[in-house]
Amino acid sequence: MEGFVKHFDEVEEIEMEGGARIRWLITHKNGAQNFSMRLINIPPRGETPSHSHDYEHEIFIVEGKGNVRLGDRELPLREGDFIFIPPNIFHRIRSEDGMKIICVVPIKAAKLILGD
Repeated sequence: MEGFVKHFDEVEEIEMEGGARIRWLITHKNGAQNFSMRLINIPPRGETPSHSHDYEHEIFIVEGKGNVRLGDRELPLREGDFIFIPPNIFHRIRSEDGMKIICVVPIKAAKLILGD
């Protein structure tokens, strides 16, 4: 398999509950075997859906500020912060002024959401 380079605007942006929009940049459909990478744009005062699942994920705040709910804690976020979300913990991210985040999840998540 060969690697590739693409631009994010070549990937469809999908609306999420809460107003955020997601692009699945790299998934099993591109040949990835372990991890998927997503770019999520959250508009001012928008948020990602509140949820939990049985896999971990890692998030990097590319730009903007807001907060993250991890279980019963609300923690502030700003550009340059990163988040570790363990499996089975209730979470959501809320933006104050608009945010861009990179989120890495296992291929399992992409297959559950996008199908094989």
